[in-house]
Amino acid sequence: MTNMKQRLRNLFRRNKMRGRPTTVASNPNKEQPEPPKPEPSKQKSSKKDASKQEPSKQEEPEKPPKEVEVEIIPSPTSEGEMPTYFHVGALAKDCLINGFKIGAWQMHCTTRTKNDFYLNTFGEGYPTMKDVFGGLEVFKEVGNYSTSLGWFTNNDLLSEIAVRGMNFGSRLYGLLKSTIVTKDEVSFQTKLKCGLERDPVKVELVVPLYNEPLFQGYILVAPVENWVLGYRTEYNFDEKGFDKHALCLGYNNGRTEVGLKLENFEDLRGSIFQRIGEAWAFAIKTNLYSSENVKQFAIGVQYDFQNGTMVKAKLREDSRMGSSAAHMVRIF
Repeated sequence: MTNMKQRLRNLFRRNKMRGRPTTVASNPNKEQPEPPKPEPSKQKSSKKDASKQEPSKQEEPEKPPKEVEVEIIPSPTSEGEMPTYFHVGALAKDCLINGFKIGAWQMHCTTRTKNDFYLNTFGEGYPTMKDVFGGLEVFKEVGNYSTSLGWFTNNDLLSEIAVRGMNFGSRLYGLLKSTIVTKDEVSFQTKLKCGLERDPVKVELVVPLYNEPLFQGYILVAPVENWVLGYRTEYNFDEKGFDKHALCLGYNNGRTEVGLKLENFEDLRGSIFQRIGEAWAFAIKTNLYSSENVKQFAIGVQYDFQNGTMVKAKLREDSRMGSSAAHMVRIF
């Protein structure tokens, strides 16, 4: 059975990738300061002064801000399934990220009909109540095949056709994802996500088919129990170059998790997650080395009441503190 929680998490993640205006509203009635008037040039200037004048330097264009990559937090693997590249450090990310960047509110509802159709409705105010995002998805699974059609409040349409199976002792799967984007102008995008899993190796590729610039993929190896090694890459066909090279090392025995990731041989990040008893857990996430000398650090704790309620708190390197409380309601 497809994990509905992971499907909804991926749908909400589309909102994080959208370009949204700043939360600080500008006052159109505020008077703008007058630009400074240029000083009149002196008509009489000696040749000596002219020779000392330096040539005017052209201002370099400002570089566009670096896009913030949205963290992918996968759901726990099912029995007999190998972890993915994104499972390295996933428990620490879930403790320190999930629930803190929701915004003003977030809600979702999954309904199962008598014909085994799943209706997923979701919505959130992110980052303010004035910027609402949501949608509706219809999902149907038949044997090893599944299909879905989703509509978002920004009038984008998303369709998926998936297939999975076993062959020669290997787990094979494929997902054809197509999107109709209506922002600025109507455009069509499609890509194919496919993978092969044969213990102790897992390979996953995202192949662009139409109007998609990125080719992505990773390979993961589990040489010994609880340990994984992985490599991930991204190639941009528009810029004809690699955007990312990343290596990872992870350990997870169910209670203790340690993760290391080296991206583009410039940024080294690490995380630790530890369960204490059945309810308590703490996590630490930091960048051990950064080529831009950016210091990032976060430590957090969580308490699970074992009834669908979880409370979290964390502290960042800039002394900012945050707390989160979530409760899941099941209606049968």
